[in-house]
Amino acid sequence: MSDRLTLRNLELFVAVCEYGGGTAAAQHLHVAQPSVSQAIRDLEHHFHADLFERRPRCMLPTDAGRKLLTHARELLDGFSSLEQEMRAGGTETLRIAASITTGTCYLPEFLRKLSQGFSPVQITGHVDDDFSEAVRLKAQVMIEDSASVERAVVAGEADVGLVEGMIRSSDIVAHAFARDRLVVVAPDDASCLPALGDKNSLTPVELAHLPLVLREQGSGVRDLFEAALRTQGLPCTPLWESVSTQALIAAVEAGLGLSVLPLALVQEALRRNKIRCINVPGLKLDRELLVIHHRRKLLTPGLKAFLACVCASS
Repeated sequence: MSDRLTLRNLELFVAVCEYGGGTAAAQHLHVAQPSVSQAIRDLEHHFHADLFERRPRCMLPTDAGRKLLTHARELLDGFSSLEQEMRAGGTETLRIAASITTGTCYLPEFLRKLSQGFSPVQITGHVDDDFSEAVRLKAQVMIEDSASVERAVVAGEADVGLVEGMIRSSDIVAHAFARDRLVVVAPDDASCLPALGDKNSLTPVELAHLPLVLREQGSGVRDLFEAALRTQGLPCTPLWESVSTQALIAAVEAGLGLSVLPLALVQEALRRNKIRCINVPGLKLDRELLVIHHRRKLLTPGLKAFLACVCASS
């Protein structure tokens, strides 16, 4: 039995936590299951603590296991960054996760400014249909809802995130860099939605009882709207949901319902007179936009430059 603390043992430990057991972790990492079991035993011997509750079909981290998981992810993340930099001869890859609103309206400009201090490379990663690649940069970009962005930063899957609204994890450091306003939008043609007609103003109660087409749960837009309705004692029961802002705008144009979206993302549709804004007195729909990183994140030169670029815009 080894008493050494190795990166490989930590990697196997994190995999067991993430996949719920030694067999699943072994399959994912393409190693023998006994190797995973031995790694866990070595760690438990090293720390003199039980790291898992062994159950018939899964392994659940104990309190000690959860503490180790937090530090293990940080260590592995730091080592991964070190490997990338050393193999690339000093080239740093910055992993950025952003919500649809921040990724569409702010991130391209931040990356343009950031690229002035670094050699440009291809942006890689998966993006939402609402995000358009503006420049070729030294970055990996992921566009998700705000909750997914926060989870990626906490898990070490992203170095930095751009989100709207509330942060749930105490492991996150957040700085506001802008304010954003949501608006209630309806079809410009009053005949498309007879339940609304030509009204340009609604009470919160009236709004809650009209058909709504909204962003999915977990998005910053949806969280803020639901919170605003809750302060009025009102439910939020959308007719349907979508992750795509453009799909929601098209639904509003077709008269399928009203939506609540960032003003910055509906400007073009407003200019084309396809939709109109509805005033809802008493419904607070302003929010802060935040740049976030893990409180124990190693602030590399690239990350420091990005944070400075974002904060300078506030």
